[in-house]
Amino acid sequence: MDQEHQKLVGICGLYCGDCPHYLADRLGDQEQLAALSQKSGLPIEEVSCDGCLSDRVFRDCQECKHGFRACSAQHVVTWCFQCEEFPCQRLRAFSTEHVVNGIYHHRRVIEDLEYLRDKGTKDWVTSQENRSDCPECGRPGYWFTTACPACGTKIR
Repeated sequence: MDQEHQKLVGICGLYCGDCPHYLADRLGDQEQLAALSQKSGLPIEEVSCDGCLSDRVFRDCQECKHGFRACSAQHVVTWCFQCEEFPCQRLRAFSTEHVVNGIYHHRRVIEDLEYLRDKGTKDWVTSQENRSDCPECGRPGYWFTTACPACGTKIR
């Protein structure tokens, strides 16, 4: 697996490739970038991200209020599934947070981390890459998208 794809495997088990901070820049989605800028109070140039393990990580993920960055550094692991305490209470609590459009974004982190541990990062990224794409036109979608902004097809 190339390092670009590996950067999309979040420490906590999230797939960065469906995140608006990652995807909006790649899609040239100026409306989404403006919304991210307004929400964060940062200029548009600072709302983009290249993935959790990249050199350009969005501020909120870099600060990681859930503590996964600090915890992984303390336990000297890259991903939570490599830790002897996996799955910990921090992950269990995290898995019930962050609901947008009725979609629990963190719901599968423990399951996904188990998959990562058992099958590897390459297989997992491959399984995630088109998960949020529109089944009709193929446009990549954000993790919270329920309808394709390009053609209107229901995604979830």
